[in-house]
Amino acid sequence: MSGSDYLRIWYRVQIGTTLLILAMMMIRNYEFDRRRIAALLLIMVAVLAIGLAVEVFADRLPAIVNRLNAWLQVFLQPLILIMAWDVITREIIVLLHLPSRGVVTLMIVYYFVMFAPFANVIGSQLTLSVERFIFACWTVLVAFLPLMALPTNLIDNRYLLMGLSTGAVGSVAYFILIMTAMRAWKLSWPGLRPQWSSDFNWWIFLGLVALDLLFTFLNVGEMPDLRHASLDLTMSAFEAAVLEETLFRFAMLGILFYAWRNIKQRLPLAIVTSSALFGLLHLTNATLQHWDMTILQAISAFALGLFFAVVYVYTGQLWLAMLMHGLLDWTSFVVTGSDLMRGTTTWQDWVSVLIELAIFGGVTAWMMFGKRRQFMERHVARLTGEHQHFGFMIHY
Repeated sequence: MSGSDYLRIWYRVQIGTTLLILAMMMIRNYEFDRRRIAALLLIMVAVLAIGLAVEVFADRLPAIVNRLNAWLQVFLQPLILIMAWDVITREIIVLLHLPSRGVVTLMIVYYFVMFAPFANVIGSQLTLSVERFIFACWTVLVAFLPLMALPTNLIDNRYLLMGLSTGAVGSVAYFILIMTAMRAWKLSWPGLRPQWSSDFNWWIFLGLVALDLLFTFLNVGEMPDLRHASLDLTMSAFEAAVLEETLFRFAMLGILFYAWRNIKQRLPLAIVTSSALFGLLHLTNATLQHWDMTILQAISAFALGLFFAVVYVYTGQLWLAMLMHGLLDWTSFVVTGSDLMRGTTTWQDWVSVLIELAIFGGVTAWMMFGKRRQFMERHVARLTGEHQHFGFMIHY
């Protein structure tokens, strides 16, 4: 049996168990005359029942039924799993009177991997690049909703609560979800250890690292005071680095490279597109900070997106882009004492961001020529090729 087979078995067991638990809760709420809650649980049970039935009898059903079920599960199953996770955690603490710290810790460990079977079974049915793009964007919600139905006063450990509320826990779950989906699609692999060929240019690598460290220091203008490095800000920086690099560098670049595999300029086109989307994401901060500061942040994010994409594609190591991103955000958060940009912009800010755009844009353009481009193209082919070895076998 392959790893995919084991994930499929896990998927059926997880859906079946969740279905039974929610069905029992539905009956209990109905008996207590909580009709709205019972109706909501009925919908969840119906969605999971459909998903399980279609999964078991997939070979006997028309293709359109499997397709419709896949999209039903894409949009609703993550929400149902999160709701069930919250409710089960709450019930174990309240009804069994077990220590909150131990229960939440174990449930967080399961939350990390809970979406992997879903990503393998449902994600593998999405064959079009646009479907995969929507899947990657929609499932980001797993990072932000682990406390959807779990009262925070039941979590008596501030570190666990902070990990859940900042999205740090969810970002790891999202990374594992996307890694599993990309494995099913035979696309990008995040790179767990460097495997560089003989023509890898160490001077270029060291130059990229030096540029990142220089910009990180100049961005804050001073050495961060570790006394101000709160766990809240540290976890927020971790969440941003893992979640955003997973979505915009790992998932989007892999999907776009494959979608544009017949386009000669797919490398620069994919890098610019993913970076532009990365910049647009930061416009959502406009509700929390001044609009001109938000536009400045979006332009800066676009420039940094170009740089992080180049680092990822040239080295093939997602962890390196995550480390650079996390260090940049952490130093900024610690120095300013906030994960948001305060105040309004000055003309010096606009000059600085234009210089940043010119430098990172220039480096990106420079990397698109000569042996540097050839080396990156080989990485792109490796990240999107059918020859990748994702499967594993367990022999008895």
